[in-house]
Amino acid sequence: MDNPIPSTYIDYLHTLQGVNADALVEALQTPPAVGIRINRRKFSLSGIYEIYPDSAGVEWCQSGVNLDRRPVFTLNPLLHAGAFYVQDASSMIYEQVMTTLRGKIAKQSINILDFCAAPGGKTTAMINALNDTDIVVANEYVAARGKVLRENLQKWGFSNLITTGDSSDRYAVLSPVFDIIAVDAPCSGEGMMRKEEVARSQWSEKLVEDCASLQRDILRDLAVTLRPGGYLIYSTCTFNLHENEENARYIRDTLGFTQIPINSLNLTELDKIGRSLLSDIEALRFMPHLTPNGEGLFITVFQKPGIENPETSSAAVALAIDKKVDKKGKKKGKNSARSNENVSAETLSGDNLRWLKGVVKSGKEVDFEVTPAGVFAIPSSVIPLRTLLEQKGIHVTSSGVPAGELKGKNLIPDSRLVLSDLYDTATLPSVEVDEDMALSYLRRESFTLPPNISKGYVVIKYKGVPLGLMKNLGNRANNLFHAPWRIKMQN
Repeated sequence: MDNPIPSTYIDYLHTLQGVNADALVEALQTPPAVGIRINRRKFSLSGIYEIYPDSAGVEWCQSGVNLDRRPVFTLNPLLHAGAFYVQDASSMIYEQVMTTLRGKIAKQSINILDFCAAPGGKTTAMINALNDTDIVVANEYVAARGKVLRENLQKWGFSNLITTGDSSDRYAVLSPVFDIIAVDAPCSGEGMMRKEEVARSQWSEKLVEDCASLQRDILRDLAVTLRPGGYLIYSTCTFNLHENEENARYIRDTLGFTQIPINSLNLTELDKIGRSLLSDIEALRFMPHLTPNGEGLFITVFQKPGIENPETSSAAVALAIDKKVDKKGKKKGKNSARSNENVSAETLSGDNLRWLKGVVKSGKEVDFEVTPAGVFAIPSSVIPLRTLLEQKGIHVTSSGVPAGELKGKNLIPDSRLVLSDLYDTATLPSVEVDEDMALSYLRRESFTLPPNISKGYVVIKYKGVPLGLMKNLGNRANNLFHAPWRIKMQN
């Protein structure tokens, strides 16, 4: 990197008791580690080891793999299919933490808020640990980052999803509706100094102070939205005390939350991970000189005191909203069609609606909504929480799964539908393609399908994982891969 580590920052590191500052600075000047985490609903570790035979498992994440080099991920079709996510090993701890916390909550369905969610790495890690009935709200305030977040989550394919783009003070008007809140807070980024040039160039003591203050604002605002007995995960990718242990004290002493002991989280290989620098705080510290396969990360977990009031529980709120929607005559029942913003629901009927219903998994209750942005398939269980967010003025940027586009009276299915967990893989013919054909498809190039494939919509698969749709016309096939995702890189 062109920018050296700031000398003022090195001086600060030497003031941290319990940190080998010289070893940390040396580690921050080594090449960053590379890891990937599989999507457990789409792919397997054995499949990853076949592709990257020199890789090794991540000790604290059963879905994670460390790679010995950084391949050209753009040319791996499985990345575009949402079969895995590129992530450093430290951040993968989120999957194991969520696995433990989810097991502590005796409810069939819970609501999770990932507040600072972009680009989606920690969101997808948590989704790996969740039940199919759980609902995730992923928020990103910065619009450009929110776009990247939606793309990564749509590829991951979890349909019980709402994305929002708002500040924490807008969330503060909510009642306690979340069972788990994750705040991977905006921070000074010291833990990214071996990976990102900007982390070195932007660092200053003023930045640390500003970040610590913003983090407390976010924590204070979101605390009211967590149900009594719910869990708060707080993390940063920085090393200083102000943004880490001191803000953990704020959660405990000012917000009144109870610390969760690290040894109660059922994590493995903790001897390879650093601990809190303050004896009264329970936390993990991933530091490159201790855990060289990951970047810097501080993570701690708290529980909100009290017992949940049944009248304000997530389920009660959802039921109340359901009743309101029914009274207004907007809810039409299982696999219904509705319209938004003056787009007629009658345009989604007949063959169009039957086709969409036909490709959705049996037992999935889904509403199909027609909007100016297209047709969306939204699990019915998601709608009450989305309605609550909208009623409170929170900016909802998407919900459910893009399902198609109406052109006149015709529905053009959206390839993102077959990437999702709504898609019933037994409903459409599919073609398994090799790597070259998969990349040709991802470039939105045209090619002819085998003559034994029936005409109509066909799913293109690579290593058994759907990449998207084509419409087979016999002598040729129209490539329906989502155009904004088209790759331009050549082999």
